[in-house]
Amino acid sequence: MTNLNSQQYMAYTKNNKLHIVSAVAVIRNNEGKYLVLKRSDREIAYPGMYTFPGGKVEDNDTIEETLVKEAREEANLDLKSGKILLKDKSFIRPDDQTVKVFSYLCEVENSDNIKISDDFTDYKWVSFEDLENISHVGIEDELLQADKLYKLNISLQNLNTKSLKG
Repeated sequence: MTNLNSQQYMAYTKNNKLHIVSAVAVIRNNEGKYLVLKRSDREIAYPGMYTFPGGKVEDNDTIEETLVKEAREEANLDLKSGKILLKDKSFIRPDDQTVKVFSYLCEVENSDNIKISDDFTDYKWVSFEDLENISHVGIEDELLQADKLYKLNISLQNLNTKSLKG
């Protein structure tokens, strides 16, 4: 079962009932900060901790459909097309259920209209440095990876601009 992409892994998991498959959206605003939502105290996994918008991939949904649906339901945000896989990881919930999480870098049309669902009690826009001041589910790697990709993209854009100028 090595070297499976996220869609193949999801199909394998559904057929073999091994894990819950989940997808999260790492959303960056124009100020370079990332959206995190504070989980309700009644959640099974990580109650009261900050995490990214996302959720379980339902049987008939793709990961992309899940990202779009969860961002809209949990934060009232519409994702743009084009997502980049940042990281996949697994953890075991307190009820002994294994969860496989795929984290995707996503962009939104407008980050000003956030309205969180009842599953959350607060939201924040945070930088990597802000993480030490909040209780979170362990999202450092995703933020570091996202920042690297944005810096690389800016460097490539600058390089292309210089190349075009000759």
